[in-house]
Amino acid sequence: MKLVYLWMTLMVFLASCSLEDSFDQQDIKAGSLARFIVKEGYMYSLNHHEVLTFALQPDGAPLLKSKLALDYGLETIIAYEDLLYVGSRIGLYILDISKPDQPVLLSKTERAVSLIGGCDPVVVRDSFAYSTVKIINDVCGQRNTRSVLLVYQIEDPTSPVEVGEYELDEPNGLGYKDDILFVCDEGTDRVILIDIADPHTLVFTDIEVVIQDPIDLIIHGSRMVVATRTDFQFYDIQDIHDIRPLGVISK
Repeated sequence: MKLVYLWMTLMVFLASCSLEDSFDQQDIKAGSLARFIVKEGYMYSLNHHEVLTFALQPDGAPLLKSKLALDYGLETIIAYEDLLYVGSRIGLYILDISKPDQPVLLSKTERAVSLIGGCDPVVVRDSFAYSTVKIINDVCGQRNTRSVLLVYQIEDPTSPVEVGEYELDEPNGLGYKDDILFVCDEGTDRVILIDIADPHTLVFTDIEVVIQDPIDLIIHGSRMVVATRTDFQFYDIQDIHDIRPLGVISK
């Protein structure tokens, strides 16, 4: 339900922007913590261990077309070009949707044992995927608080390669604008900005947006919406050195 609220809020916010920032309904964006997405007449949804594909009929009713069984613990899903990226508690899955009603598994990343059990939101830019993994719960009876940002080279989606790992506090959702990655870090109550111009060597900038309990964000052009545990906060990020708050809507 929170995802629906976030989509609706984003639509209202962007509708109030100038014409140069406007877009049609086909460009509606979801956050990196989404559990379902709509792409070109199909909806892809997650349960705990399956990707469900629905065709959206003219009357708006979804028609189930296929179920793709994966491992247990599926959490997030995004689309980028003809691929789906599914984050789970054990790794990242890449699916081919060139036949949109029948997703096909191409690959699954392997994760260090210390990172098994963490949630896995992801965003994709060109040939690289950026994924945060947060572990703050007991894993196999032991307390594990290790959380990271992982970078994958995905030029060959059948064989993703991890090319970077960066320690964070309690990272949540993320998004990007140009060469800057925005990451919600709930543990430090801020959105941090990371330079990803060279995906093999990320540079943490000294720019940050102080926000209590940031969970997820959506970036569209020069606008950013951040979902926290209590509200939606709106920002102008045209100039990342002068990020300006635009308003707040309580949940």
